[in-house]
Amino acid sequence: MNDRVIRVGVVGAGFMGAMHARVWQQIYGVEVVGVADPDSARCDALKEWIPGLECYSDFNHMLEQAELDIVSICTKDDFHLAPALAAAKAGTHIFLEKPIAASLEDGEQIIRAVREAGVKLGIGFLLRFDPRYSRAQEIIASGEAGEISHITARRNSPAIEGPARYGGSLPLPLHVTVHDVDMVLWLLKHTTPVSVYAQTTNKRLGHLGTEDAVFAIMRFADGTVVNLESSWALPAGSRTLLDAKMSILTTEALFEIECGESGLYHASESMNRYIDTQHWPLSQGEIKGDLREELMAFVSDVRNGTTRVATGEEANEALRITLAIMESAGSGAIVRV
Repeated sequence: MNDRVIRVGVVGAGFMGAMHARVWQQIYGVEVVGVADPDSARCDALKEWIPGLECYSDFNHMLEQAELDIVSICTKDDFHLAPALAAAKAGTHIFLEKPIAASLEDGEQIIRAVREAGVKLGIGFLLRFDPRYSRAQEIIASGEAGEISHITARRNSPAIEGPARYGGSLPLPLHVTVHDVDMVLWLLKHTTPVSVYAQTTNKRLGHLGTEDAVFAIMRFADGTVVNLESSWALPAGSRTLLDAKMSILTTEALFEIECGESGLYHASESMNRYIDTQHWPLSQGEIKGDLREELMAFVSDVRNGTTRVATGEEANEALRITLAIMESAGSGAIVRV
């Protein structure tokens, strides 16, 4: 596979799936040969960037006919299992958007299937490819900053983003909080979480069946404490579509990762906002940033047998802790993990 074009298919052509298809097509040595989505208009819209793209209404047909090397699965969380199992059975490497699944049982089934099939599974935790987070992780992992004492993280966005796009079909913690849970677990690989406590509020978005915000405290076996804040209830007039920050205090240093002000501010008669320059910015006609770096890393993993992208096991652990946060928020009690 080292010297030939890698054939890629995408399952789900919504917001993330469409970006996956476009980014895959931009990567040297990769060709997007199929997109599967029951809504044919979504796939047809991608032909502007991918001429000759084959559209499928059923992912099974794509897996049977397209001779894929890699499939990106970008469906809603609770629809990950069926295409993942089908792809593993077909011997196709799988890139799966986070979280790995909506339940631990589904996640375990996916992990078991890829292990038995001998294919690669990468999970889309793109913060690992944001140089602000990854460089902090490298410095801390080197030992020069001492031990982590505590971490505070927030990840907030306006209601015109997640709630408008998903209409309450995805819980806030599984869509947003899980990003920071994975990053915290990556930073604290040497220890394990022992408990979580969480509270939520839903004064604005409760009618959509989702929370305004979730606040959680995690404690680790080595004494580290983590505070997490996630919300998608900011007003539409917010100056940024992503108000995110992480502060990491160690015994020898302090790290502050600021993601709100992107460095590109746009004000006009109709808008007032920082424009994304990091995760999936549009520049020179291409989608760049963390998402592209992540998908390029998965190509490298497939070609060279490396493991740079988050694994299924890591993703299921992040899911386990996030579900514990949801359990604590529901019961009001500390949950031992």
